[in-house]
Amino acid sequence: MIGRGGMGEVYRATDTRKDRVVALKLLGPQVADDPAFRDRFHRESRVAARLNDPHVIPIHDWGEIDGRLFIDMRLVDGRDLRTLLLQDGPLPAERALRIVGQIGDALDAAHRSGLVHRDVKPDNILVDDRDFAYLVDFGLAQADTDTRFTSTGTAVGSFGYMAPERFGDGVVGAPADIYALACVLFECLSGTHPFASATTIERLIAAHLTAPPPRLGAAVDEVIARGMAKDPGQRQHSSAELVADAGAALRSEPLGGAPTIIPGGPPPAVPVAPTVSTPGGPPGPGTPWDATRAAAWTAPPRRRSPLIPIIVATVVVLLICAGIVAWAIATTQQDQPAGTAGDAAPLSTTADATLPSTSASTATGPSPGPPSEPGPSSQPGPGPSAGVPRTIVPGDLGLTVPMTRPACDGTGIVVVANAIAPGNYPGEVQSYLNRYPGASYLRTDQSCPSLKQVSDVGTPIYAVYYVAGPTLDDICTLRNRIGGAAYGKWLDYTTDPASLITC
Repeated sequence: MIGRGGMGEVYRATDTRKDRVVALKLLGPQVADDPAFRDRFHRESRVAARLNDPHVIPIHDWGEIDGRLFIDMRLVDGRDLRTLLLQDGPLPAERALRIVGQIGDALDAAHRSGLVHRDVKPDNILVDDRDFAYLVDFGLAQADTDTRFTSTGTAVGSFGYMAPERFGDGVVGAPADIYALACVLFECLSGTHPFASATTIERLIAAHLTAPPPRLGAAVDEVIARGMAKDPGQRQHSSAELVADAGAALRSEPLGGAPTIIPGGPPPAVPVAPTVSTPGGPPGPGTPWDATRAAAWTAPPRRRSPLIPIIVATVVVLLICAGIVAWAIATTQQDQPAGTAGDAAPLSTTADATLPSTSASTATGPSPGPPSEPGPSSQPGPGPSAGVPRTIVPGDLGLTVPMTRPACDGTGIVVVANAIAPGNYPGEVQSYLNRYPGASYLRTDQSCPSLKQVSDVGTPIYAVYYVAGPTLDDICTLRNRIGGAAYGKWLDYTTDPASLITC
């Protein structure tokens, strides 16, 4: 296996009939059961195979093997853009424009043929050692329903690059790809995607719906802001126009040295209507851009999707519940005597404690899988057993279950809860461990790069999770059994931290 994504796996394979090495993508069995996806898979594979742009990865064949949909593509000797950025950091402007420009050519060729990619992101851009770029996965990574919320209230997709209309019920067309390409351009120049500070699905959706992208402090900000306009009609008319505008802006005002990201303010916890700015009106108080820049991304409000009020209501309820839980935990902690499970132990690499008698976890290993029906528990966690030494690693909260530091070896996990408020870490994490027996916890900034490292306010994140296994099926089986807001993640060095597996 040479790669893995949210919807399938890619293998290095040999075409025995034509005696050539190819990249063989096998889509997950969960999409093969979707008739709408199967129909679009075959339809768009035919269209993609006819595309003649040199930057579209050539498709040799497609079909079905043992109930699994597959696509046979040229094997490219190179790195995906995600890996390139992780290894090389932000790209010089000239190189960023060269790579993004090639992908823009591929998108424009596809759009002229009536094909929309829907999943433009660094993971789907391959770059060889000559900086020749290819765009892969035309229409294959997401089903039609992926541009909306499903009947269970979840969405599948690369949230860090999804245009606002992807969360509504309208038609998703070429402007959605232009929006995603603008996100990729920002990431090439800055090293991070525009809304990297959002640590939950709700905040990331809110950012796409309402927040301006953070700025690099240069003329290219206006170009990226237009490419990421909330109204699809306000974006550039083609990918080539986006790249040309960015090139002109970077020539007129080059980025000086390492780019400095200027946040446009944290994404709001609850989506609100975008601020409307007109060319003749001044910006409101505190607006970080001048009127010209504001006009480039704002527009008069259009018909709102009926799903947006649902998103708003859901986020409000979640925030209210979180506030109640935090208040209850804080109140409980004030009444606890020193030394209870709710108190954090001193962070010391030499302090001695004990392991819980019913847990197989260690300070560096995974926990056992969840029970058949994980759910709320009114019983506190097991008390420590005497006589078994325990070394507390930095960041360990001193709870009944030690903090883990799992290997970044591609294992899949299912995250059931996150704690981001420093004053409540011990009590909040312990309450989650009580609710989900057999779960483990980790601190993301001391774990794998595929996990979001800090919260949107810069505080550490403690994630409570179950180990799922090495395959997407393992993650989805466990995630669907747990339900609720649980989501899957890969523990590795290359997956986008903003990518969530919601099955």
